[in-house]
Amino acid sequence: MDLFLFCGDAYRTADPTPTQQKLFAEALAPVARAGIPIVMIVGNHDHPVSFGKASSVDIFALLEGDVQVFAQPTFRGPDDPIVTPAGPLQLIALPWPIRSKILTRDEHRTKAPHEVRELIETAYAQFVAASAAELDPAMPAVVAAHLTVQGAELSGSERASLIAHEPTWTAAQLAPPGVDYVALGHIHRFQDRNADAVARGDGPPVVYSSSIERISFKEHDADKGFVIVDIEPGRAPRTRYTFVPTPARRFVPVEADATGADDPTAVVLAEIARHDIADAVVRVRYRVDEAQASAVDVAAVRAALAGADTVAAVERTVEATERRQRTVVHRDTSLADAVERYVDQHESLAKLKEALVAAALDVERELDGALAGVGEAPVDAQAGDGE
Repeated sequence: MDLFLFCGDAYRTADPTPTQQKLFAEALAPVARAGIPIVMIVGNHDHPVSFGKASSVDIFALLEGDVQVFAQPTFRGPDDPIVTPAGPLQLIALPWPIRSKILTRDEHRTKAPHEVRELIETAYAQFVAASAAELDPAMPAVVAAHLTVQGAELSGSERASLIAHEPTWTAAQLAPPGVDYVALGHIHRFQDRNADAVARGDGPPVVYSSSIERISFKEHDADKGFVIVDIEPGRAPRTRYTFVPTPARRFVPVEADATGADDPTAVVLAEIARHDIADAVVRVRYRVDEAQASAVDVAAVRAALAGADTVAAVERTVEATERRQRTVVHRDTSLADAVERYVDQHESLAKLKEALVAAALDVERELDGALAGVGEAPVDAQAGDGE
């Protein structure tokens, strides 16, 4: 290995515990001692809330060996490349953009969120383009960034953190001519956002390597790993990469619907038995009727989870009896009222109420129009016969 590239978010928060810092330092130390350069890009989870404080990864620049941490956009071009055992490497580093830094400037303080987003997008795109214009084509060049590429497929754990005014860029903006590879952090799902262009021989890979561990049940079905990249200027294609899966801890969500069951405990236990929970992080969620609220033997459920590494939660949802009553409509009940009554008795549909009513009325209007057309057809035909 000639370079270890880490594209941000070392921890879940910007205030890791001493134990977490120690473990990460122990993982990096052998790489540094081996004489392999380490490049670290600061991510959004690495940044402190308080302005002016060091990020959670700044300390690693003090490790023995060649460890370089990039907290602001930086170009290491042909005159000042990253030195690796295999030769020099040009680097365009794009850490997570910090809005607070921008808003400290008088000319930007009154900008609306979308204006700040557009400012960041333009500034980063221009920085990449200007840096790419100075690249030496004989020397490998990599963009390392912690940000969002348009169309990126989210893994689940970051969905809640992505906001409407988060800056985004196209793969083409990050991969101008001269760039051999774009290494991305921030999105936890492995994907190449420039795969079509790579297949045409029209651009470099733009790759989210994923994270090496699962951090929530939203990622229970996501592959985890890292990417090995090989860049050789004299070869075609110039860049190749391989995704290497890691033995990430398993998150197993168990969902059981015991409503109406004579023995709700048996239903929950049967659902647990259907899953391989050995050495996994397990969460059980079960649904029961109001009358069954105390009928589930929680001790038996927890005993069935004894083989798990961690039981994150055993959660109960009680289905109110009145919501399970059959929807009653009469001949003179309007369609809108009927749909509303149905939705009111199904909690999972509550957010869709207005849309479902509107869709039902659209269908009603279409049917009315079709029936009117059927009624007119004999008249038209008869007139034709008379002529």
